[in-house]
Amino acid sequence: MASTPLRRLKRVEVDGLFGIYNHHIDLKLDARVTLLHGPNGVGKTTVLKMIHALLTREFSYLRQVPFERLLLGFEDGATLELTKMGSGKEAGSEVGEARLTGNGDTKSASVALTPAEAAAAEVDFLERSGDAWIDVRYGEWLTDSDVVRRFGLRSGPSSAIDIPDERDAWLLEFLDAANSHIIEAQRLVRPHYYTPRLPRRRPDPLPSRVVECSIELKKRIDDTMADYGRQAQTLDQSFPQRLLEHSTARDNLCVEEIRRQMLNLDRKTEELKNIGLLEETPIHQFQHLGEIDPEQARVMTLYVADTAKKLQVLDDLASRARLLQESLNGKFRHKQIRVDREKGLAVKVDGEPLPLDSLSSGEQHELILHYDLLFRVQPNTVVLLDEPELSLHIEWQSKFLSDLMAIVELAGFDALVATHSPDIVGTRDDLMVALTG
Repeated sequence: MASTPLRRLKRVEVDGLFGIYNHHIDLKLDARVTLLHGPNGVGKTTVLKMIHALLTREFSYLRQVPFERLLLGFEDGATLELTKMGSGKEAGSEVGEARLTGNGDTKSASVALTPAEAAAAEVDFLERSGDAWIDVRYGEWLTDSDVVRRFGLRSGPSSAIDIPDERDAWLLEFLDAANSHIIEAQRLVRPHYYTPRLPRRRPDPLPSRVVECSIELKKRIDDTMADYGRQAQTLDQSFPQRLLEHSTARDNLCVEEIRRQMLNLDRKTEELKNIGLLEETPIHQFQHLGEIDPEQARVMTLYVADTAKKLQVLDDLASRARLLQESLNGKFRHKQIRVDREKGLAVKVDGEPLPLDSLSSGEQHELILHYDLLFRVQPNTVVLLDEPELSLHIEWQSKFLSDLMAIVELAGFDALVATHSPDIVGTRDDLMVALTG
């Protein structure tokens, strides 16, 4: 059964931010990209983090920020509003009131904005390490929100979210139906990493972020190629039976159509080889296909259909890999990024291999950003992107928005981008929303 699509975020309201600012943001849902700008200090980054904190239940962050009210409005008409209670509107507030409207009956729940430390206090195997936690049982790194999800969803005075009775479980269900993905300005810094579950040991040294992307992509390629192999095996095994069951001659393709479709499939397989997903590509010599009898046409019609079904398994990964390579290789000088079946990602300088983490900081920022957007974001997620201009030359900044729009069209998410750069905006003033003092 297909999963229900995530709710799309449509508007954001923040009142009393830092005790000063009231912000109202209407997202550009048609374009799926909204550019947030304003002077330093008005809370652009903070607003992004507040949205992410509420949608991912990272309530400890909301506890730290002085504000009065945060409202998220969705395309389906639902609004989720979090109000700090009583004298706790300043940083350090312990309690908030969550209220849902426009989605059936109005619902409300009291939310304890206790930090992850409160949830961690209920177990004896979590240790704080900078901005992250270590589960010493398994050598696993956890974020605050991981700790809240795993150990704080219980009633009690120190729980990270206090659900007094089952009627208020709607809040968790509602948050599960929306999603955010934050990409912060310091993209080369990763405070946590999931290591294999090994008993009673400290986590292994963390790989660089670019190497992490390569490791992830290698696994994605392996999984996709396994699906490709299973599809091919299923079709090949059932081919004889399906051939016997194939309908009458009127369902057969003509010679010209067989030739046309197979030439298209040859081009597709060659492109998959160039991208790095296929190692060997069969070449079908059908350019000079002559007259064939109905029985031959029946075989060829089914063969063409099966070949297309096999390659279709690779379509999504191929589209993302192609866009990743085109975007990066159009900017990197003397360097070429390539998807690699054995490594995930590989880079060459004038034909010679180069370690990924030897790329410049700007190149690493671009690789991580593009990979993140293309391979880690679900459709209808709101992507919260802070200062994409960081470490980018002006020429790269001017290409950013067109790259982002192409990725958004392929991946189907919404982006809320905080930026100071006029080169990021370019001629798209229509996508801008100002946060003013």
